[in-house]
Amino acid sequence: MMAFVRNTWYAAAWSEEVNRSLFSRKLLNEQVLMYRKEDGTPCAIRDLCPHRFAPLSIGKLIGDEVECLYHGLRFDCSGKCVDNPNGAGSIPKAASVKSYPLSEQYGVVWIWMGDPEKADESLVPAFPWLSDSENYTQVHGTLNIEANYLLVMDNLTDLSHAAFIHVETLEPRELAKATFEVVEEGPEVWTKQWCAAMTVPPLFTVVKGFTGQMDHWLEMRCIPRSTSMITFYGVTEVGKSRAEGYGTYNPNIITPETDTTTHYFWGSARDFDLKDEEMSEKFRMGASFAFTHEDKPIIEAQQRNVGDVDMMSLKPVLLTNDAGSVRARRAIDRLIAEEQEQAANLIAVG
Repeated sequence: MMAFVRNTWYAAAWSEEVNRSLFSRKLLNEQVLMYRKEDGTPCAIRDLCPHRFAPLSIGKLIGDEVECLYHGLRFDCSGKCVDNPNGAGSIPKAASVKSYPLSEQYGVVWIWMGDPEKADESLVPAFPWLSDSENYTQVHGTLNIEANYLLVMDNLTDLSHAAFIHVETLEPRELAKATFEVVEEGPEVWTKQWCAAMTVPPLFTVVKGFTGQMDHWLEMRCIPRSTSMITFYGVTEVGKSRAEGYGTYNPNIITPETDTTTHYFWGSARDFDLKDEEMSEKFRMGASFAFTHEDKPIIEAQQRNVGDVDMMSLKPVLLTNDAGSVRARRAIDRLIAEEQEQAANLIAVG
């Protein structure tokens, strides 16, 4: 089974997905049950009754407790069994399930899959554009991709693919010739492009009616620890500053589901025409189409060819535009190695 960075925050769901119903989602090969307590606080426990291993998600939510459908054992948010309706009602010491720290920020429910004592809410990656409705208008969605999360990350950190995969929806072909820079700023990897006097990207022709040439920026900030990214994407009249242009801020948050499947949480926030609902629908439909019908098929085709091995072990030919993806992968490899070393040291000491 694949190793993941565990001591970090992963997106588990959009806030509206978690309510007073029992909601189950597989994350990092673990089936997790989420729901809201009566006071609105989200909580998460393993979706697995320790008695006969039935999924708790097909049971009942009674107050703030989950009752297993099979034999009625009841569990609270901490994963502790609080009631056994069978026989004399004694509760076995082993009758508990794993619970997970959650943090709800920016309209996202984040989950900590590692050591709960290390869960620090200040480490949740900042996506203020998703929750600042005064200065931005947002749309968002979720996609399941049948491919390893690193292939999804490769796709997102490679800006040049848009000139081919998204030539009809997002970028003109000439973007592939534009120069770019890759820089590491602490734990983040940035890939940046500034394209002067370039053909207007198709997206801005659709939503704003722009034609001809404009200056165009496209930047990707990758935060490897949380497998999340933000794309800064916009245009301005030739020779004018970005502040005078039209900008979008696009969170891309990927959470491994299994070794070969991925949850992709995408969002888009714009800083112009905030009250235009028709434009919001264009952004929603455009993003959904691009991810579902352009990115998803090629990434899943990659996965079928790569199979169960790490793509990098197959020694792929690398192009200059792979620099951001390679650095992001290396950062994740370092984090996994650090966690494994710490775990080994604890075992040695114990």
